[in-house]
Amino acid sequence: MVAALFGMTVAANAADDLQGWTYNGHLDFYYVFDFGTPGMNSGVNFRQFDVNNNQFSFAVLEVDVARKPNAKEPFGITANFVVGNNADIAASFDPDGGSSKMVQQLYVTYAIPRSDATIDLGKFSSWIGYEGIDSSTNDNYSRSFLYTLGQPMYHAGLRGTATVSKNVTGSLYLVNGWNETQDSNGGKSYGATIGFTPSTATTITANYYGGEEGSDGVNGIAFTSPGARIVNLGDLVLTHQLTKNIKLALNADYADANGFDGTSGGKWNGIAGYLKDQFSDKFSGALRYENFNDPDGIRGTGNPGRFDSLTGTVDYAMSKNAMFRFELRYDTSNAAIYNADNGSLKNNRTTLSLSHVLKF
Repeated sequence: MVAALFGMTVAANAADDLQGWTYNGHLDFYYVFDFGTPGMNSGVNFRQFDVNNNQFSFAVLEVDVARKPNAKEPFGITANFVVGNNADIAASFDPDGGSSKMVQQLYVTYAIPRSDATIDLGKFSSWIGYEGIDSSTNDNYSRSFLYTLGQPMYHAGLRGTATVSKNVTGSLYLVNGWNETQDSNGGKSYGATIGFTPSTATTITANYYGGEEGSDGVNGIAFTSPGARIVNLGDLVLTHQLTKNIKLALNADYADANGFDGTSGGKWNGIAGYLKDQFSDKFSGALRYENFNDPDGIRGTGNPGRFDSLTGTVDYAMSKNAMFRFELRYDTSNAAIYNADNGSLKNNRTTLSLSHVLKF
């Protein structure tokens, strides 16, 4: 697949009538040490991707191919192909059985003539949240509990985007479900985005996600108990460039999952604050503090839970395309849930991570 993509992009760049294709990607390796010293088989639980303790791990190799639509050709395509541990983890609850795990994104874009509106059809990353599935674009290396337990990663379906006014954009979505390339229950999910840019330094984004999620079988949302529920999720993202080098961000969510046909419901909520400082051309640092609440035990352990975390990340750019990321993270909970030595559990943990990201 990767070889075919390279061949396609080379041919595209060589042909006069197929100009505009681009390709790039990145390679991500990491090492995590949990000072609670859990065994290698138990790992670093309640993390999204950096789950292997005390071993060097191949996170992901990603190859990106894209062509934007233009006035001459209104159709574009975006393709992100991945292999590695992250691809397996992201697709672990997809009802398609992982058959599309190598396809992180693959969608066609149609630019509506004489307007700035676009329609996307295919598989794309979720519009919910501040963080994303690619660590290299996030302020911190590890993902927050808010992202891991409270937000979807991807969807398959339709997306329409248009400019509402000079400072406002909007999007509408109709998708199969939460982390579902193949629908698990036949009920479609839907959503909306309103993005407001009051100044060049500030962006405010309000997102909504709703629909029937879950089933008695394999399903992408992975509730802690089986059954379908009607989910409503509100998501707010604020970013502000305080100075040339300092960026602030805030992400807050509130969700409820209303059960039916005898299925129990529940709620969850969380908030995460971010500060990133670009110290120099080679060094930057980021801090994240968050709190995630699962009072009905529907997203975490099956019991009422509270998760708090403080994360510090330092990035060192060896070159334009090579970056080392060092991260120290402290997690706490209201219960003993984190893997520790001798198969025991504890209510806090400290981890140290090292990642090497190579872009091409």
